[in-house]
Amino acid sequence: MSPVMDLDNDGKISKKDIDNSNVLLELELREEKADSQRNMAWVAMLSMIVFTMLLFSPVISDTRVAALADLLGLFYIAQAGVVGAYMGVTAWMSKSPSSVSRFTAAPTPTKVPAAREPEL
Repeated sequence: MSPVMDLDNDGKISKKDIDNSNVLLELELREEKADSQRNMAWVAMLSMIVFTMLLFSPVISDTRVAALADLLGLFYIAQAGVVGAYMGVTAWMSKSPSSVSRFTAAPTPTKVPAAREPEL
């Protein structure tokens, strides 16, 4: 639980202060999550670049690269998947809130009128 701050400086902690503190905490957590995801994408991209440079250097022999070819393909696919997923989700989340909420919000239930008994 985060410390609740008296945001309006009236000397009392009201429900509004608690709600505002919760909103601030949620925004901070979202920002930390976004920073972590951005760092993961950068590490994945840089690891692909460094690994490629290492493979083309004379440090690793051609026979070893040929022996590890299947594993290297999986490595590149996995790292590209991390980068692609980050870029795709970032682009999707940057859309307007109405287009995002259209997919995430539950449909609004409609009230169906009750059927009337036929008169005899």
